[in-house]
Amino acid sequence: MIKLKKYTALALCALTLGAPLSASAEEFDQKIADQDKKIEGLQQTAQSVEAQKAALEKEVAAVEKEVNDVLKQKTQEEQKLSELTAKIQDLKVKIQKRELQLKEQARDVQTNNTSNLVSTVMEAKSISDAVEKTMAVSTIISANKDAMEQQTKDKAELETLQKEAEQRLAVITEKTEELKAKQEELVKAKLDQQVKVNEIQASIATESAQKDKFQQQKQDAEKKRQAALKALEEQKQKEAEAREKAQVEAEKQAKIAAEQAQKALEEAAAEQAAAESAEQKAQAEIAALEAKQQEEQAKQQTEQAQSVTSPGAAPVVSSPTPSASAPATNSSGWGSPLSIGLVVTSPFGPRVDPTGLSGTQHDGIDFAGAAGTSIHAAKAGTVVEAGFHWSAGNYVIIQHSDGYYSYYMHMVSTPNCSVGQQVSQGQVLGGMGTTGNSTGVHLHFGVSTAVWSGFVNPAPLLGI
Repeated sequence: MIKLKKYTALALCALTLGAPLSASAEEFDQKIADQDKKIEGLQQTAQSVEAQKAALEKEVAAVEKEVNDVLKQKTQEEQKLSELTAKIQDLKVKIQKRELQLKEQARDVQTNNTSNLVSTVMEAKSISDAVEKTMAVSTIISANKDAMEQQTKDKAELETLQKEAEQRLAVITEKTEELKAKQEELVKAKLDQQVKVNEIQASIATESAQKDKFQQQKQDAEKKRQAALKALEEQKQKEAEAREKAQVEAEKQAKIAAEQAQKALEEAAAEQAAAESAEQKAQAEIAALEAKQQEEQAKQQTEQAQSVTSPGAAPVVSSPTPSASAPATNSSGWGSPLSIGLVVTSPFGPRVDPTGLSGTQHDGIDFAGAAGTSIHAAKAGTVVEAGFHWSAGNYVIIQHSDGYYSYYMHMVSTPNCSVGQQVSQGQVLGGMGTTGNSTGVHLHFGVSTAVWSGFVNPAPLLGI
């Protein structure tokens, strides 16, 4: 009867000790299973995002190719326009010279033709001599007629070339707008891709971290449970060894075992409560972390959207009135390259590449202005280069006596100067445009210590 009571007490002790711990383990298993489902769903979403990412990368590649094609077409059209402009200028000079010649010949014919013809016939020594002199005068008149006919043809050709120039200018404008649209599409696609990837990676990391916490809590609870069961087993062995002792000793040992079991039960319950409290705290911390991540992601998206907005394009400013008057100079001896106020749209130094073809180092300063605004020589010097370049567009490089070279790029048409020409400070070199590797009307002004190398910041020299 005594042994029956003793084993009954031990069984009750094991049941009361193991029940809460088993329930806690099952609860953690359920939480871990729930986390697995969340992670599995996120992983499936991640796979879908990766597939979308691959498709998006193909689209981005296609857009980049289109951008390069448009820029190439734009450069070709600008080259043709530059050549056409030069041809028009040559034809104008030719027509102007012939106009003067025809006016002089017409004046001579009106005043001298009749009298010369009569005197020629009267002075002839014979009939054959008179015929020959008359034919000579007629030949001169016929030559003047041919010159007038050629003048008419040249004027017609000039009108045709001018119309062709206007059409090519329209093509350039259309291609430029198309380039801007393609660039905006490319930037938006890249941003959307990065945002999706960041969001899914952050979600997987958060849910995985929560799963790790549950697994660690389960392991800790299981260790405590095993320790308690081991202690109970050891107690049972001690009880078995003491069976042969006296009834009083057996009852004493059973009482001690019951007290220890009760204490272990209370400790386990306290630890379980502490674990639940820790879990609630962890969930609160995770919720706060997720809220912070969402806030940082929103801030990052706003900053990225602001930094992407047309980095190479001029801001919206009031259209200044073009002026050919020379700008004032400063104490450094350098003058402003524009007679209007200097509005900086892109300073010297590192920047985001607006077209993907210029690099991240900006070797000059971009100034805003309207198309055709006069561009002036910032300092007197000698023109060492003047023409068209696929990136600089219509441009001029001037060598100065202090060892510096100044650069004027993206002019609307062929420069008003030539290589070897001496230019004075403030002399008009051309008008503002967007030729070459450009996304909008502006002047790229640069300063260097050698031709196309050794670039320095022009701002201190201009006093800005």
